[in-house]
Amino acid sequence: MLWRHAGRYGCALLCLLTTTASAQVSGDLNTNSGNTNSTIGSNNNDSTTNYNGAGSAPFSTPVPTAAAPTVMGGGGNDSCLIPKQQAFQISIFGRAEGSMEQDEECNRRKDARLLGTPQEAGGLGLQVSGISVMCDNANVYKAMALASTPCPIYSIETGKLLVGREGYLAMRDNPHVYVVGYAQDQSFWDTFLMIGEELPDVVAQENSGPTLSERFRRSRRSDDNQSTGVSADNP
Repeated sequence: MLWRHAGRYGCALLCLLTTTASAQVSGDLNTNSGNTNSTIGSNNNDSTTNYNGAGSAPFSTPVPTAAAPTVMGGGGNDSCLIPKQQAFQISIFGRAEGSMEQDEECNRRKDARLLGTPQEAGGLGLQVSGISVMCDNANVYKAMALASTPCPIYSIETGKLLVGREGYLAMRDNPHVYVVGYAQDQSFWDTFLMIGEELPDVVAQENSGPTLSERFRRSRRSDDNQSTGVSADNP
């Protein structure tokens, strides 16, 4: 029985090998049978860049710029010099310059401070002169008049300063001479000084107390009595 089955399997295996061996392979193994129309790209785009910047064409270079010089204020913080700089450029030609100018209002304040500061503090101790310097400004002159302290006016007739009502009367009589800034603000000064109008009478205030000389003598007498230990009750 086994022999029979072995014979059958052997015959089937022999037939299979015979069929496989008889198969034919056609074609050349060395021939590329792929797609002959395929292309390969490198992803590199060909482009042309045109430079239109400075120097690419005649007269394309930018115009040079003039730089203004640096001018330092002379004297530091205690100086009234104001630096000024300017510069301009036209095509290839340019100009730059620097200068200084005085600040008149700054000089006025410094002069008034020097004149009015006491000598112990390094000034000249001339307060009236310092006020007169500041009164050369129209705004200061107006502020002094509104505060009932008119700027100093010297009377050559009496040889003294005119203050209070006498100062206002001098300003009223000659506003073009004594009032600083009268031409610029004439309507205000005409109204303030009542120019062209009659002044009302001023009633003198009665003072029933002791006079200045009496108060001075009384205070001196009291000081002398206290220093010597002598009083009206203790002669």
